[in-house]
Amino acid sequence: MDLNQKPELLAPLNNWKTFESHPNILDNADAFYFGLQTNFSMRARANNFASADLDKLVKKIHDAGKKCYLTTNILIYNTELVELHQTIQLAKDSGVDAIICHDMAAIMIAKQIGIPFHISTQANISNKISAKFYDSLGAERLILARELDLEDIKEIMSEITIPVETFVHGAMCTAVSGRCYLSAELMGNNPEFSANRGKCVQPCRRYYTLVGEEGEKIDFEPFSGMFFNAKDLCMIGHIPELIEAGISSFKIEGRMRDPIYVAKVVVCYREAIESYYEGTYSQKKVDNWLKELAKVFNRGFHTGFYFSKPKLDDIERTIRGNVSKWHRKWVGKVVNYYRKAQAIEIELFNGQLQEGQELIIENKATYYYNFKITSLKIEDKKVAKTPDIEGKDHIFVGIKVEKQVPINSDVYLNILID
Repeated sequence: MDLNQKPELLAPLNNWKTFESHPNILDNADAFYFGLQTNFSMRARANNFASADLDKLVKKIHDAGKKCYLTTNILIYNTELVELHQTIQLAKDSGVDAIICHDMAAIMIAKQIGIPFHISTQANISNKISAKFYDSLGAERLILARELDLEDIKEIMSEITIPVETFVHGAMCTAVSGRCYLSAELMGNNPEFSANRGKCVQPCRRYYTLVGEEGEKIDFEPFSGMFFNAKDLCMIGHIPELIEAGISSFKIEGRMRDPIYVAKVVVCYREAIESYYEGTYSQKKVDNWLKELAKVFNRGFHTGFYFSKPKLDDIERTIRGNVSKWHRKWVGKVVNYYRKAQAIEIELFNGQLQEGQELIIENKATYYYNFKITSLKIEDKKVAKTPDIEGKDHIFVGIKVEKQVPINSDVYLNILID
């Protein structure tokens, strides 16, 4: 990779709600990856895009000068081949820049149809011979196995002619490359629930108790609690090493996350990449980015396999799910939207609002808007903050916005909870 050419920042999309929620997402990412409701992707549980929307989605992404990649990266069975062919043909006809795949059926169909393809991390490319094989097969990009360290990645890149993509942020699978059958086993030995089919029930995120043959509970560290529960990957503090290694695409995991997560992570990594090229990348900036990333969903952070194998400290053993101290607090409902004034009126039932706070407005089905409060009015008078509303009290508050907001949407504050 030419170091003068910036790495691509690749962001996850799960639906229109994420795509249209915040201009930071479209403005700061270089490319997007997503699945369709046909469920050929590794996030079958995500609220994926409808096939009928693919033309519209691709056009919007391309009009912004960005690229888009469709995930078709599960294991494929005979009964699915016709639908898989139709899905990949639809991707070609809609102008999708490439599909992400690893089953040889998807690869061969892509070659037959003539659409570029990227080899998924599910293929577990962990050595240079495998990498050269997929290079010779015609792949336009390799997404390497997640258990490789940075030196392994460099060695593989020295042997191939095509770009390499690696993950830089997001959830880590305790089965390393995600080729896990524990979920299928616990769901009655049902292969549909294996990670390889995109329907993992995430048993690694649960509490376990070690029990002896006679039924006695064994308190034996470290095998207690959530000893499978890997912390999240975070490479924001090592952007220079990744760029100088020659990695072409930095991938953010998160197609099951809410829009505020995607927006926050994309902005932080965009700033980090730009800072490197501007010569202003510093530990002070890294510390600030880490504070920002800690405001959205995370299980704690570590650097994956890039520099060493994960250790016990890289497992979150006590808290299931989000460890962030920042949480959403419901405060009210949108009761009016004023197009000419570019403002909304909300009925505030719970808490206090003030300028500079971060608001989230959400309609569960389709709408999500995240922004900072710049102007507040009560009874048409400007105020810096509202009264603190509790119990049965309520007041009406005007708030400046930059986009249309559906009436009856819920309003939340993103606040720090000690």
